[in-house]
Amino acid sequence: MVKQRLQSAVENSTLKSVSDDFIRSFEHSTLGRAWTLLLERTRASRLYRWLTTEPESMSIVIDLRKTHSVGPVLAVLDAATPQVTRFWEMSRLAVVARAIENVLSGSKTAKLAAKFLEPPEPPANSDQRE
Repeated sequence: MVKQRLQSAVENSTLKSVSDDFIRSFEHSTLGRAWTLLLERTRASRLYRWLTTEPESMSIVIDLRKTHSVGPVLAVLDAATPQVTRFWEMSRLAVVARAIENVLSGSKTAKLAAKFLEPPEPPANSDQRE
């Protein structure tokens, strides 16, 4: 009964009639027709269909090491990594960075930040999900 009264009040309200009049006048206006045409053309476009299609369930894995554009970059990084790592470990900057890390890791602020940024514990029973 309350639901019927509420629906009746909404249907007979001034705000509803003004809203309906506005929608009707917009649909018949030049701006409304242009908007409808724009939406129809957009939804019919290949780009829109491509962006809104559901992805296939099968995954495709591409080995970037075998590509012509990324493969050489990865090869250089693989070759340079051991030398850069060795250089870093023997540098004075690494010693300073470790000293700063030791000082900051013992601070209350760092411990509080670590506690704050720590991920939550996983649920006890992973079968029960909300």
